[in-house]
Amino acid sequence: MNIIRPYHFRTWLILLLFTTSLVTFLVVGGVILLVKIPQIRSSHQAAISQAATEITNRIETVLNFVESDLDLVSHALSQLPHDAVQKAISHPRKGRFDAFYIIHQNGELSAAYIRSADQDRWRELSGLDLSHNILFQQASVSSHPVWSDRYLSVITGRMTEAVAIKASETGDVIIGELSIRQQINLDHSFASNRSISFSIMDSNGEIIADSDLDAQRQTFMPQVSGIIQQGKGTPSKLGHVLINDINYDVASKYSNVLGWYFTARVTTGLDNPEIRSLTEIVVACFGGSLIIGLIMVPLWARIMVSPLNGIVDHASRTARGATLPPRKKGGVYEFNRLSSDLDRLATAVRIRQQELGRLNDGLELRVLERTAELEHINNELSSTLKALGLTQDELIQSEKMAALGRLVAGIAHELNTPLGNSRMAVTTLADQNIAFGKTLQNGLRKSDLDDYLAQVQTLTTMIERNIMRAGDLVSSFKQVAVDRTSSHRRRFSAREVIDETILTLTPSLKNQPVTIEKHIETDVTLNSFPGEFGQIITNLIDNALIHAFEPGQTGTVTVHMADAPDREDAILLEIIDNGKGMPQDVLDRIFDPFFTTRMGTGGTGLGLSIVANAVTSLLGGCITATSTPGEGTCFRVICPYTAPDNTEKA
Repeated sequence: MNIIRPYHFRTWLILLLFTTSLVTFLVVGGVILLVKIPQIRSSHQAAISQAATEITNRIETVLNFVESDLDLVSHALSQLPHDAVQKAISHPRKGRFDAFYIIHQNGELSAAYIRSADQDRWRELSGLDLSHNILFQQASVSSHPVWSDRYLSVITGRMTEAVAIKASETGDVIIGELSIRQQINLDHSFASNRSISFSIMDSNGEIIADSDLDAQRQTFMPQVSGIIQQGKGTPSKLGHVLINDINYDVASKYSNVLGWYFTARVTTGLDNPEIRSLTEIVVACFGGSLIIGLIMVPLWARIMVSPLNGIVDHASRTARGATLPPRKKGGVYEFNRLSSDLDRLATAVRIRQQELGRLNDGLELRVLERTAELEHINNELSSTLKALGLTQDELIQSEKMAALGRLVAGIAHELNTPLGNSRMAVTTLADQNIAFGKTLQNGLRKSDLDDYLAQVQTLTTMIERNIMRAGDLVSSFKQVAVDRTSSHRRRFSAREVIDETILTLTPSLKNQPVTIEKHIETDVTLNSFPGEFGQIITNLIDNALIHAFEPGQTGTVTVHMADAPDREDAILLEIIDNGKGMPQDVLDRIFDPFFTTRMGTGGTGLGLSIVANAVTSLLGGCITATSTPGEGTCFRVICPYTAPDNTEKA
């Protein structure tokens, strides 16, 4: 028994007040954080969703001017002779493009301009086959400008983006390469919330531009790429990522015009300045309340405990036998009432002590007399209990022997049929031998010999079949009788014991319109007690034959065995009848010893009690019963493959 260490009331009061104040602030602070943090995060998510849409629209507008420039170049070059095109684009004015080139319809590079490159580079590229260029292929079949993902240019040898337009006059494709990072100053000014960062990614998730320089130096941002790839094909996507150990909420917007993803992200959790500031304020307030509580709580406790200490001292002196005048009243009503009640209690205690002294003398004598009486009654109850135990064991043994006697009578009746048939066949065979001898004296024909041999074969087959039937009955009876009387543990087949038990019960069904059906789904070898296993089946079937059906009523008793549904080391045995069933008050008591609904008409009330005891105490299993009046009863027995060692009987 744990003994709680006692503390002074002042200590308890200090702890109570201090804990109450802290818990109150924790609850209030927690509620504030639980309410405000989701609000802040929700507003930030709405902001980044709007920012992603705005940057998409703005970048599409900016790049539309780039498309317009390239379209103007396309129209201008289409008016020139083919030989003059390369010369016309060799010295362009300062423009947006790092390179632009013309690809003929057959995929051959016909003209090119590369910023900061000489004519030798153009001669090297002249006639280059670019028919497999994906951007060329897409632009060839499109009437609108087509933008590429970020790729390594074979023209400039640098990572770049490009836009391609098909010239309507000539059918050639003009491709302009430019660096989006240099053309667009992607910074935090794109959104009203300066804490929002932006990224532009191509359809493969590769970074085209980013408002953070550290992120722009990377090729991929796997965390953000994962979100946009999951939402590929959808107009927008909102998710949560961890980048460089910092938590972000990310919103992405897909541009159908450019084929790129525009993302806006903002820090969340304690990485967000607004949430971190709110958390720091709550923690600071908590620390302040902690310091104030440490100062104020002891003062409050001292003021409250002082009058109580006076009451305790007054009660303590009274308990030691001192006679004191009533204590003066203070300023707390409850303490005054407690002091008055203690004074009245002290007076009552003194009166009761005097009364108890008088009663104590007579009580000791009564206790001695009652103790002797209880010892006498206890001895009588012990003797009666032993007698009842012996009587119950004798009744159980008598019940087992009575069942074995019924088994012997049934087997004897069952043996009468095959033995009678065998005797009749032997007699007939003797008559046939006499007739054959007479036929042999008068002259034997082949047809007579064939008839004689056929009849002998038929009779010997009949004799053999009936003798084997009688032998099977005797073998089954011997095994069942040995198991029922010896209660030895051994390994046995559950199916064979069920078959033998049902075979021995067959004679008792000849005068009843009840059939026994078997549904054996599995056959296992049990290391248990076959006698008790068979006795359980016998008693449950006998119980159904006696109680489930009225005289002359047809019915079926089903024996079902399968693997236990919830255990791998046990079988499920069910005895099911479609008889009249039982009400709930009877069902609750069916396993009680000496409980029977046929008292005075042959019922002992021990059949199901023996079954329950054998299942739980010997086989180490469990038994349950369910019944519905008018529909029948089902007994379910869970029997382990191996009976517990501590239940083995000699």
